[in-house]
Amino acid sequence: MAQEPTPQDAWRELLTNPGMALEARLFRHLPSNPRCVLCRAPYGRPFGPLVKLLGYGRSARYPQLCNPCFRAVAKHPGGAEVPLTVLFADVRGSTAIAEQRSAGEFSRLLDGFYALVTEAVRAESGIIDKFLGDGVMALFIPSFTNGQHAARGLAAARKIVTGAELPVGVGVNTGTAFTGFLGPSEEVASFSAVGDAVNVAHRLGDAAAAGELLISAQTASEAGLETAGGSEAWTSRSLPVKGREQPVETWSLHIPSA
Repeated sequence: MAQEPTPQDAWRELLTNPGMALEARLFRHLPSNPRCVLCRAPYGRPFGPLVKLLGYGRSARYPQLCNPCFRAVAKHPGGAEVPLTVLFADVRGSTAIAEQRSAGEFSRLLDGFYALVTEAVRAESGIIDKFLGDGVMALFIPSFTNGQHAARGLAAARKIVTGAELPVGVGVNTGTAFTGFLGPSEEVASFSAVGDAVNVAHRLGDAAAAGELLISAQTASEAGLETAGGSEAWTSRSLPVKGREQPVETWSLHIPSA
């Protein structure tokens, strides 16, 4: 006798397969990209404006989702263990930078950094998990990226390092984490992830120097990155991680400032 699917089963399906909502059967036939990753409601012309009138406009909080899909997700918080890619971007030497500038100028620089990261992450179908003072954590989920989470995370990381006005280091890791709409209450719940894959990504972000892109070997492999013999000077590096017996094998690329 077949078992009833659990809430985690439903979340796993939602996080790994795009077009899960029932409306996808209709909306997938309307050729107007981009679109909601769950119900496939189109955002672009010619059908996007019409669908928006029906209530399927893009969510301001999570643009990958339409408003009805976001409300449905928020109404049933939870998650599941799924493969994903996690990115941490941090400003290097922010204390010294703040000391040399007025509070207003430093705030403007940080706002520019946040805007750059947000644009880069969303352009690659990622989600901003949280802002961490002078750093940002972002997630690239299989269903949101059409299965290309490692490649899309790497692409976002490149945009951040090359476009930042401040000295920035970026770490990217791919692995399995408990992911979903998480939080102790409806007011603070959001898309987030916890687990070893997140901890490793955080460590890579901490270790990346200004202008350095530091990615795990798993990310490089799943993104199909040519680390040897290509036009870029990627170097291998073993990075010890607190609490882990084995170091993390990584690839590092230093990108000159513009």
